[in-house]
Amino acid sequence: MVALDRAWRSLVTVLDAHAGLTQEDPRALAAAADAVADFCVDHPGTLEAHAASHGRELVRDWGGQRTTALFGEVRDSAREQPYGRALAALSPDALVKAFAALWRFDRRAAALCSGRALQTLTRRARPETLGALELPPEAYDALHALAGLAPLPDILPPDVASLRPPDIDALFEIYTAIPIADLEQRLRGHGHLRQRLLTDGESLGRAVLRDAQWLARRDVDRHVVARALAARFDRPSAELPGGGTLLVSATHVRDPFHSIDVYPVHGRGAADLRVGWLPRKQLSSLAVETIRRGCFFASGVTRADPAFLTRWLELR
Repeated sequence: MVALDRAWRSLVTVLDAHAGLTQEDPRALAAAADAVADFCVDHPGTLEAHAASHGRELVRDWGGQRTTALFGEVRDSAREQPYGRALAALSPDALVKAFAALWRFDRRAAALCSGRALQTLTRRARPETLGALELPPEAYDALHALAGLAPLPDILPPDVASLRPPDIDALFEIYTAIPIADLEQRLRGHGHLRQRLLTDGESLGRAVLRDAQWLARRDVDRHVVARALAARFDRPSAELPGGGTLLVSATHVRDPFHSIDVYPVHGRGAADLRVGWLPRKQLSSLAVETIRRGCFFASGVTRADPAFLTRWLELR
């Protein structure tokens, strides 16, 4: 117990110094990193499990900077520094388990960790470790997708047009494990989401059903729309229908149906679309995924509605 307490305090010392919360003497930092490394050699996985059980100290103290540091990326130039040595001593599998435990303690842990850092971590962990994680569908799928083990699956079935709005809402609730009212607030731009995808008073279930029924009446599959839109983002300099132009920027937009940032999996940025003399439209590549997985066009705000997209993509 004494050795574990010393190793834990040493790890916190390194994390706080890296996060800029404290200033430590370089020799003291080096000694702390060595203490972490020595303990991890003698007691594999123990320190990581201790971190998972002390979520309050990681997620809530200091605004979560410790969590960000614990699950951060180590640049090549910092691998020999105390921070790099301390993190290198920790087991990727044990860290993934610790992240899952922290997520269950407080979902803000996901927002504190960059998708790129979690991608690096999950690709170092064993697939069986990821497969055994006890997480709701959205978090489980996000980590598997970041690890390159499986693509992000559809949230809704193919025949969305046959469902009722409450059925659609229920499927989103099951997938995200949060009440539909909270999810709709996220879609309105609250929390970590940077863009507004639902208008005030707009229902997610009704918006999805409206667009699904529009597509069904014209015998257009949402997956066909998503593939065609993805192709446009993948070759933005190609000639576009109607003499339009597509100017793509590297805007980072988080997926509203995941607490964990999955942008490294499908991020293509955002685009400004100009067609003739018409007003400019801004479209995020995230629409590719929300359309494919949930028939969600965000038509109330971004105007990426099926009528415009199918006409622009020459699908009808």
